[in-house]
Amino acid sequence: MEKLHHLPVLHHAFMLPSGEGSPTVYSILDPHPGDTVIDLTLGLGGHAAGFLERVGVTGKLIGIDADAENIRLTESRLEPWKHQTHIIHANFRDLASLDLPPADILFADLGLSSPHVDDPARGFTFREDGPLDLRFDRTQGNTAAKLLEDASERLLSTIFREYGELREHRRIASAIVRAIHRDGRDFSTNTSLRSLIEKTFGYRAPQLLPQIFQALRIAVNDELGALASLLEHGPSLLKPGGRMGIISYHSLEDRMVKQKFRALSTGTKDEWTGGIATPASFKLLTKKGVSPSSGEVARNPRSRSAKFRAMTKLKIQETRYKK
Repeated sequence: MEKLHHLPVLHHAFMLPSGEGSPTVYSILDPHPGDTVIDLTLGLGGHAAGFLERVGVTGKLIGIDADAENIRLTESRLEPWKHQTHIIHANFRDLASLDLPPADILFADLGLSSPHVDDPARGFTFREDGPLDLRFDRTQGNTAAKLLEDASERLLSTIFREYGELREHRRIASAIVRAIHRDGRDFSTNTSLRSLIEKTFGYRAPQLLPQIFQALRIAVNDELGALASLLEHGPSLLKPGGRMGIISYHSLEDRMVKQKFRALSTGTKDEWTGGIATPASFKLLTKKGVSPSSGEVARNPRSRSAKFRAMTKLKIQETRYKK
């Protein structure tokens, strides 16, 4: 078995100043023996193993991942639970077409898995040389290098503004398009893009590069479109009393999760009568979202920007309109 260097976020409780343990995915989603768990982002199986330990021999887990390499690495890790585990190579954007059973827990961790960050051959890091790829599923879609080659300056500017939240979006897009079409520059590697940004922005480049690569990654994988599909179709998979939780890592994702969860947990008024039009069918389990404790961030700096939100599906007699 290959050694997997991976620290799942909100997996272990850390001691807080109050003397209590910090919240975890498991303390909030509360898996029980016999539960059916659908892990939509299997990754290296860190959270999946935690769920399987808690649902016992009568429970089961369905793990989904868009990255075939993640699945290959994780199958051996989950070998002790092979009779309770079913793994599917798919993107959670296709949730509605996967013919999944009703779930007690639906979970997604939207962060990068360790191989994406640590393996330069995947092209997710700008710190080491590698192909400018950025695809989770290398059998699908165009690479980031192809996106830069084909996109107009206007489209690139929009990508950097919307997905990277970069004020310098126009200047970045202009520099890339000029380098490609005027200078004949090739951006097939991540270091070639990094060198352009360093030349254009000087000492500010280290602050801009993470957002630039984030923007390209989101665009290449249509991550926000996939999340929108998950938020649309995921709640209907839950059994009454089922729980849904999502860990996000930047404000664009968290805003989408927050708005959808709040809408489902609030209900709506009839605009003409003021009465109940659609009662709330969910209840928030995390009103403000849960962030890693300082102890966890010290142990795993990659968890710093994580935010976990969760809700539970109400039973029919519990559906309510929230004033």
